[in-house]
Amino acid sequence: MTSHPYKSKVDELRDALKTRGTTTGASDRASSPPAEIPPEPLEGAPTDEKSYGDIEAQIRAAEEEAKSHYDKLLRVMAEFENFKKRIQKEKEEHLQYSNERLLKELLPVLDDLDRVLEHLPEVGTPEVEALAEGIGLVRKNMCAALEKCGLKEVAGHGAPFDPAVHEAIATGSTDGASPDTVMAVHRKGYLLFDRLLRPAMVTVAK
Repeated sequence: MTSHPYKSKVDELRDALKTRGTTTGASDRASSPPAEIPPEPLEGAPTDEKSYGDIEAQIRAAEEEAKSHYDKLLRVMAEFENFKKRIQKEKEEHLQYSNERLLKELLPVLDDLDRVLEHLPEVGTPEVEALAEGIGLVRKNMCAALEKCGLKEVAGHGAPFDPAVHEAIATGSTDGASPDTVMAVHRKGYLLFDRLLRPAMVTVAK
């Protein structure tokens, strides 16, 4: 007998029973009705308590594995955030100190301007006074422009001696000066923000 393409296995079995019943006679059908055939279990479905227990164990194992993967994902995400913050910090520091080399090259120019102003007479002709005023104005404007880039002068005369920013090249008596303070500055020191560009050469009171 050809089965209908849309019939289930149960339907096919029932049709087979009906066909069998017609061949055995009406009396047999009346006396022995066809027994109800239980449906076949679905493929892969559990058939006993042991199978259910195995599935529950697999589910628990899958949940533990998923939790482990989730924890790893959280760690990776945290490491990636720290990496982004570190890269951002390095980028900001690079931009902040990108002018370091240029500023170091300009420091001798400031030294030359200071030396010129030191050697000009305090009282001189109008021309000399005008020259001193002009050089002082140039230095002031130059320092103002460099300060916008982060340049700062190291504390000098009268400041406590700090080996981190001062370079002691001589010591002197404490006449009129507190011990371990700067008595004289022979070359000015400078900072770029909080980074030392050049230490100040000083004489320290002892």
